[in-house]
Amino acid sequence: MKALQRNARALIIAHCASTMFMVGLIWTIHYVHYPLFAYVGETTYVAFQNAHVERIGRLLFIPWLTEGFTLIGVLALAFLGGLKTLRVPAILNGAAMAVVLVISGFWSAPAHGKLAKGFDSSVHQQLMTANLIRTLAWSICGVCAIWIVLSTPATERANQDLINEDAHP
Repeated sequence: MKALQRNARALIIAHCASTMFMVGLIWTIHYVHYPLFAYVGETTYVAFQNAHVERIGRLLFIPWLTEGFTLIGVLALAFLGGLKTLRVPAILNGAAMAVVLVISGFWSAPAHGKLAKGFDSSVHQQLMTANLIRTLAWSICGVCAIWIVLSTPATERANQDLINEDAHP
């Protein structure tokens, strides 16, 4: 825990950067990419859908993984590391990320699986609706990540107090 506390600033910056990358990506997907699915020709749609899933998967893998691991670190700092100023934004961030994960696993991925067989306007509309909720949840993650960064001065003071307590028992 001491190493995590000493590296709190780097952890928080990595969390915010990866989260904001994902927020930008999901808004781009929701506003630009997904609506264009309806305009891909029938003869090329299956190849397009497969390429979309493959390319987006490669693009989001590292940032989303980083976001998840750093969120766990922020939660650990908030609850086990004594940095109470992070508790509310970390909990809200975790709850919003849980929504993102549930929608991704139970709606988005299955919709992409169905669309991999060919374009279906009703499945596309379900994907758009579910993705709007996911996009809004990810936006909440972004707000929380910024809130966590803005709490950093208080976090650093609390962290320094913890280090000083250890140095002078």
